[in-house]
Amino acid sequence: MTHSKAPSASTGSGFKAAVWRVVRTVILLLILLLVASIGLVIGRGSPEPEPSASELALSEGTQAAQTLAEAAAFLEDAAPPAGPDYAALAGMLRLHAIALRPGASSPEPTPSAFPAAPSSAPASPSASPDTPTPTDLLSGLRNSYTGAFEAAAVVDAGPARVLASAATAQWLGSRTLAASLGEEPPAIPVPEIKYADDAPTCPPETTLTAVSGLAGVRTAVLAEQRAAYAYEVVAARSGDPAQLLQRMAQHEAAAAVGSAVLTRHCVAEPLPAAAYALDQVFLADPGPALRDLEESLVGTYADLVGMSGPGPVRDWALRQLVGTAQYSVESADSVPAGGEPEAFPGINPDQYPQLSGPGS
Repeated sequence: MTHSKAPSASTGSGFKAAVWRVVRTVILLLILLLVASIGLVIGRGSPEPEPSASELALSEGTQAAQTLAEAAAFLEDAAPPAGPDYAALAGMLRLHAIALRPGASSPEPTPSAFPAAPSSAPASPSASPDTPTPTDLLSGLRNSYTGAFEAAAVVDAGPARVLASAATAQWLGSRTLAASLGEEPPAIPVPEIKYADDAPTCPPETTLTAVSGLAGVRTAVLAEQRAAYAYEVVAARSGDPAQLLQRMAQHEAAAAVGSAVLTRHCVAEPLPAAAYALDQVFLADPGPALRDLEESLVGTYADLVGMSGPGPVRDWALRQLVGTAQYSVESADSVPAGGEPEAFPGINPDQYPQLSGPGS
């Protein structure tokens, strides 16, 4: 009589192990599939990084400048020969659109709401409700430079410098356009900086502290003092010194406000720059030297905007940038015949190739 062998324990254990390996593999595959699915859903639903305040301001400035440039170009084609110089304004605004454009990943300027003027037969201003008028352009410039100045007061230092310079040029351009249209030129759109007599009590012989922008304030105060002295010397030699003395007083007032900024931060004022040597070339023909002096002050304040953080220092620099640029452009003694405002007052285009015009 034969007897069958019972299954060995090792055979049962091997079968169970094989089954467990299959189950474990299936579980791992399911887990991997689940993780991959969750990752895809998260990846698809993740929002793009929010642009910074500086990027938003630059993008808005670019779009505004592009739209205004196209409007000015349209008006140049449609305007009579003796009308305002829309071509120069359009060229300046195109440079602003380029210089204010954020990084390559930022959105391109949106298409203009204004149509391009036909090359053969320009449309009349009443041909379309979207056709820009000189008043529209003036209003658009006001909105553009107002927004740029507001942004320049609060954004990062580098973008603030370019925004402030472009806004200054647009404001100066709007004044020229308003005058040619018989309208009142807009006033300086940046408020004056004033301080109450409640400056902190500082230790004697206070020296420069490591506060952002204050070294630039000392430089500006010294430059204003030197400018005041130069005008004083020229006025003493002039037969009609009234305007020279008025400008001297303006430089003294600017130096006083800058000194108040320093005092508020317990930073020592620079020593007064009185009685420094003026060479004979200056004394023989002071006009060009005074023009150079005024233009250098524009650069001083543009630099101060670019090295200071939001607050009283930058606010003062913005006001002074606009005021000195206005004087440099509009003063009868400071502008050669036919002179035009720069596209970027206070900024040397050689330092920033993107600020130069085509072919420059």
